[in-house]
Amino acid sequence: MQNATSTCVKCSNPIRNQATEGRPDLWSHTTADPFCPYAVPRVEADEALPREKRKIRIRVEELVTYDWETEIEVHKGISQDELPGYLADNEDPWVDGLDDRNFYAATNREVLHEFTFFNDDAGYLENLAIAIETYPNKVMKWLTISCPVCGVRPGADDTAHQTVGYFIGVACNGMRVVDPAQVSMDGTGWTDWTKKNTVDASRKASN
Repeated sequence: MQNATSTCVKCSNPIRNQATEGRPDLWSHTTADPFCPYAVPRVEADEALPREKRKIRIRVEELVTYDWETEIEVHKGISQDELPGYLADNEDPWVDGLDDRNFYAATNREVLHEFTFFNDDAGYLENLAIAIETYPNKVMKWLTISCPVCGVRPGADDTAHQTVGYFIGVACNGMRVVDPAQVSMDGTGWTDWTKKNTVDASRKASN
């Protein structure tokens, strides 16, 4: 997809989006304008950008805050300064209060990069993330930070590869890099690229 161009509705200077970097929704000025920090495209230019419906698996983490008053038994002699630490070490008397009745706020919402994928390979990539975290020795043989097909080490804007943390999960040709059978997936038709010096770029892993 090529970058699109438009005119900023705030300052009337030319702008373009970042489609070639994988973010067609982001726009920037093509000429510096210190008085207009955010490039806003014309409505017709934004609506002209192609869209598609895709299934994704998304995991979001947020800090949830609860606030309430209650009466519980505490050891005598606990000071005000020591109270937070005391309660953190003794949850049983108050933990049942973490419910909808005492919900106060939810902040710091974050989409977790390692667990959010296009659904084509979502199950595989999620299982791989779990495997790397829980039993890395089982998949260590295939863990690589460079694509075994093209040799590229993906950067932050790379859209040709799919990664799990620092490691390549899906190569640029669609091949699943780690043996799917080792991450509780169907490994039929998968070729172990570590047994070759090069990988056939036309081969793609089956589901």
